[in-house]
Amino acid sequence: MGLSQIQLIPFSELAPGEVGAIRNGIIHKMVELAMQSAKLPEDQFVVRDIRALDDLGYTYEDWTEVTDATADQWETMASGTMGDQRWVGIFGVKADPDRFACTSIKFNVGGGDRVIWQLQSLREQDDMVGFCPSGIIIPQRTPYTISRYIRSASSPVSLVLKGVVVEKRGKVVSP
Repeated sequence: MGLSQIQLIPFSELAPGEVGAIRNGIIHKMVELAMQSAKLPEDQFVVRDIRALDDLGYTYEDWTEVTDATADQWETMASGTMGDQRWVGIFGVKADPDRFACTSIKFNVGGGDRVIWQLQSLREQDDMVGFCPSGIIIPQRTPYTISRYIRSASSPVSLVLKGVVVEKRGKVVSP
């Protein structure tokens, strides 16, 4: 088995084109997984942006900040079981430097912790954006929990997860 690069790399440390390569690599893996799982050809799938509420069960339709947290513990951002014929890939995060009371994000997929992204390195960079070379894929019909570690309950948290959805054409959109 090859090296798993599950670390979060600040955007400013990536060469031009690397973000696109990371995104396209995740999409390629997800489409292959979808075709194998659903036994359908590639043209039966679409790739679209994540909808925070509908795809991941986030509290709001956008990645709205949260201020009612408990300090020094993991707080669930989103959890559920991924829908049938839907695969979600998350390959990055954008933090707001003025709403940054969170130090880490943890992804539990299928009952096991797959990765913990440490966000402190993003604080050193002006862009507050990081990308993961291998990303996190949540397959269809798989339970998941996305948590964030809150260090200050009185401070707001604003994180945007960067990723895509691969699903059967017509499930949400049919371009």
